Amino acid sequence: MNTDALLLKELFNSFRPDMPLKPGDSRYVDCESVRGDEEKDIISQLGGYIVKDDNNTYQLYSGHRGGGKSTELMRLAKYLEDQGFVVVYFAAATDDAGDLSFQDTQYQDILISCTRQLLEKLKDEADASPIQNWLEARRKELTELALTEVSLEQLNISVALSQLVKITAAIRAEPSKRKEIRKLVEQNTESLVKALNEFINSAKASKENGDHANQVVIIADNLDRIVPIQEKEEARTNLEDIYITQSAMMRGLNCHMIYTAPISLFYSRAYSELGSIYDKTQVLPMVMVQSEDGEIYELGMAKLRTALERRVAYVSSELELVPQVFDQENTVNLLCFSCGGHLRDLMHMVRNAVNRSTALPITQKTVKRAISEYRQVYMETLQESDWPLLLDVHETKYRRKNKDYRDLLYRRCILEYCYFDENEEQMLWQDVHPLIRGSKLFKQRWQEFQSGEHEG
Repeated sequence: MNTDALLLKELFNSFRPDMPLKPGDSRYVDCESVRGDEEKDIISQLGGYIVKDDNNTYQLYSGHRGGGKSTELMRLAKYLEDQGFVVVYFAAATDDAGDLSFQDTQYQDILISCTRQLLEKLKDEADASPIQNWLEARRKELTELALTEVSLEQLNISVALSQLVKITAAIRAEPSKRKEIRKLVEQNTESLVKALNEFINSAKASKENGDHANQVVIIADNLDRIVPIQEKEEARTNLEDIYITQSAMMRGLNCHMIYTAPISLFYSRAYSELGSIYDKTQVLPMVMVQSEDGEIYELGMAKLRTALERRVAYVSSELELVPQVFDQENTVNLLCFSCGGHLRDLMHMVRNAVNRSTALPITQKTVKRAISEYRQVYMETLQESDWPLLLDVHETKYRRKNKDYRDLLYRRCILEYCYFDENEEQMLWQDVHPLIRGSKLFKQRWQEFQSGEHEG
């Protein structure tokens, strides 16, 4: 393999979009100052509540999918561990693994996922008998579901874990069993929460004295991928049922809890209820690549360029972003602007460009084709009914408060940005994703829209 081919392979892997950066990774870039406010760092905000509050806290964390939440939550987990907390961080599911089916998720599924993750994390330092006994008491039902064949004599902690793995696998992949498991959990929620709290309390008691040595934090990541579903116009959505109707369960465990949640929930009719139920709700905004009036925001663009530089340096400290990896600065700027400040989209487009290249540097022509190909990911999701909404948002920089606009936000066709004005008032604004705005169809629709307004 020649030098360029080897470097391209290593660059391709350095820009993986589906891998959150672990604490201490040299590729990490602190983008808080261009997300709206340096003081909104996750450690000072969500972490501050946990460190300062003598009682358990229950918090929600949201933002656009792929915007960097998992990386930030891992930073928070490391910080809390360094402070002496016992931290149970887990991704509830990924595209090809995990405990949940995000096309169909209910609160019972999340409770079972927390049960398995707690047992896995604390099995060596807590008394697992409450969870083992809960499973044994329901052995008949689990046997009928072909999820267990064990007896009381066989049920030890490793067997209990294997049973929970089977249960969560069924929740994820087998819709018929999923319904039966939910029914079983729903009928026994109170006893399961009691068993979990006994288990958590035994873990706390086993810890040595210290400021936070007997405090447990659960961070349930990736729940923002739950697909919003609303059966009828006036009915609660599945998200409202999970985070509001079943909030007693979500707040039922005797430990600190941080749940991720879909961004569309934060801009629904339910938001005021969330604020009264949970101790804190926070959204991670996009990196600003332009101002509200359409001017390029150089500070945001510089942060994204730094993100590219660090991914390149991870491969070789001798490689320069320009002109060794990319042919010119305009090529890099095109990538950074086209992603709209969405880090995962940036990684996808770079990988696409790397994959199209046989030699370095990567040319602007190659990057334009990579962007054009990735643009279709968004264009294919658009329905005819979406266009009036997109044009309205692009004109007003404001997303109106109904489910159609929230759906566009969930699909990332609309991106949200944040800044503080001269009076320290938080200002939120939205615009259509630059990938959509860069399409010929959008430009055509926008021209027609402006002409129609002028004629009117």
